Amino acid sequence: MRRVDWGCALLWLASTAQAANVDEAAFRFNATITVRQPAAFIALPLPVSAYARSLQPALNDLRIVDARGERVPFALLPTRASQAQPGELLRDAQLYPLPPKPTAGGPWPSPVEVRVDGDRISVKRRAGPSVASDGAHAAGWLIVLGERQPQDPPPQSLRMQWSGPAEFSAAFDVETSDDLRQWRPGGSGQLMALTSPSGTLAQPSVVLPGRAGRFIRLVWSDPSTAPRLTGAKAVASQPRHVTLDPPTEIRVAASPEPPSQTASTANAPPALHFDLGGALPLVQLDLQWSAGTHVAPVRLQGRNRSDEAWHEFASAVFYRLERGAAVSTSPPLALHATARFVRVVPDPRAAALDAAQTQLVVQAQLATLVFAAQGQPPYRLLAGSAQAGASALAVGTLVPALADERARFGEASLGEWSEVEEVVRREQARQRVAAMRPWLLWAVLLAGVAGLGFMVWRLVRGAAPA
Repeated sequence: MRRVDWGCALLWLASTAQAANVDEAAFRFNATITVRQPAAFIALPLPVSAYARSLQPALNDLRIVDARGERVPFALLPTRASQAQPGELLRDAQLYPLPPKPTAGGPWPSPVEVRVDGDRISVKRRAGPSVASDGAHAAGWLIVLGERQPQDPPPQSLRMQWSGPAEFSAAFDVETSDDLRQWRPGGSGQLMALTSPSGTLAQPSVVLPGRAGRFIRLVWSDPSTAPRLTGAKAVASQPRHVTLDPPTEIRVAASPEPPSQTASTANAPPALHFDLGGALPLVQLDLQWSAGTHVAPVRLQGRNRSDEAWHEFASAVFYRLERGAAVSTSPPLALHATARFVRVVPDPRAAALDAAQTQLVVQAQLATLVFAAQGQPPYRLLAGSAQAGASALAVGTLVPALADERARFGEASLGEWSEVEEVVRREQARQRVAAMRPWLLWAVLLAGVAGLGFMVWRLVRGAAPA
């Protein structure tokens, strides 16, 4: 029975040795944080190397310490959604100088002719005597806005261009029409240019009414004060969406796939294997080729560790089409997944993928840490502990008034990673113990069997003389 007790003791020691010393000393990797712009709160974008050295999901084993080894509070910044910002859509407009206005009050002759051909409308200058071609001393201008597509926003103003004089102030009236026959009043305004020691001050805008037609007639109140117009642009309001926290683009070449013990991957058709370097949060994925025409219907698979089974991401068709000098490519595939290894399995009915010409391009939403600049710098980032508890605070707990404070964040970058030798030795010892554990178990079982056999032998021997 003593042999059995000693075997159990050995197993107990092997299991408890792994759970001891789970603190800063258990972090295998550390990197120096270089503060480039000091502030009360400092933002640190995480590179792919931080994901490669993290051993827990959601980066739970990251920790920041100062020069004395004291903890520094930090939080993970949430990704901001895209923001709509005001923008402008500019389109060139055509300018035609107006002939003198009839004194008898008849219709004002148009300097252009309009021809309708089905859905197409063409405008050209009318033949015959008119004002000077440069528009000098013209009574006004006919401005043709051109064809507008249904999805285009309506123009809200005109931005005028002129060649001189350097200073002027010219009042005008605006009229608008859809057919050059019926005109609607569109208000009035003034173009102006002034010189000053700091530069030229100009007012080049002509505000258009809400329902501006295809044709705009700008009539000078006093042609002698008017500038010589050289061009005009129709200005429409078009809000644009700006990505405040853009993802990081990562290009990866194909690499050999580790041998798998599962039948599903062993019997799979030839595929391309890509190692992203860490379990990254992916938002986009694309296949790109260096040359030629390629059409690749594929299935996309991913996993975080080489000993895991593959799980399906999606199915997609990627292509690169050469048409002479023009090249067309497929749009990237949007997805939300976390993976370190990506496997691209081609359709059996399609051509095999050439690893030398095929490149995987992913967009990963890498995290950004923000930490309080407290304690004694320099700061270090620790990673690589399978047992450490999560250290990140809620961002609202760490940073008061985050929306206002974000603009005042300092900046920092991460240096090279190094390993802690003591933790490396401890991990190697743990792996040796783990490798010996089956042998220890067999030794305990054999010792137990031997002890039971010895007891049976003793019993049989004692019963034989009787």
